[in-house]
Amino acid sequence: MDGSLSLSLDVAALEVMEALELLQQRREQLEQHLRQGWLSLAQARYSLGCHRVSSLQYGATMVPRVRVCHRQDPEGRPHFEEVPGTGGDPEDPDPQQGGGDGLRQRRGAPEKGGTPSRPPPDPLGWFGVLVPPSLRQAQGSFQKGVTLAVEVAELQATMEAAAARYRQLLRQKRHLDGDSGDSQSSTGTPGDTKDTEGDTATSVTA
Repeated sequence: MDGSLSLSLDVAALEVMEALELLQQRREQLEQHLRQGWLSLAQARYSLGCHRVSSLQYGATMVPRVRVCHRQDPEGRPHFEEVPGTGGDPEDPDPQQGGGDGLRQRRGAPEKGGTPSRPPPDPLGWFGVLVPPSLRQAQGSFQKGVTLAVEVAELQATMEAAAARYRQLLRQKRHLDGDSGDSQSSTGTPGDTKDTEGDTATSVTA
């Protein structure tokens, strides 16, 4: 039992280290893409002018091109998933309203005979027909950043679940070691009592 528990503890520790290493790699990649995105955006503002690339060019209604769905498995572990957005609808209403669970829900497929959902318009169209390559590079960097951010959140949940399992196994092993130590201590007690009783009997006979 103790050997299998030690093996499970080693496996759990390895899972934590692997998840932590992958999480660190994805965080570094996310930082690189965000840094490159802001640099490309600065180059686009320099070539077009600050007034051409600003919030003044934003569309009247914004439709998300991607959505992040959140769910929990039966064990309570959170999961995150990136899904494409649907066109034709403005931003989601307040998630706290409508009797939902406070999370954005994935929109289902259109009903038979209904109008199929169209992809959201490209936000680059807000800034003109011919946009500089740097602006497209910024868009691509931020899109990759969103994907990596979702992956980082998923890996963070995986790492925390592996760490919780490791701590649970470690507590079990320490508990078993403590019980084993108590048993060894109690094994020596009867012999000591027997010797004491023998000494007492000898002294009485004398």
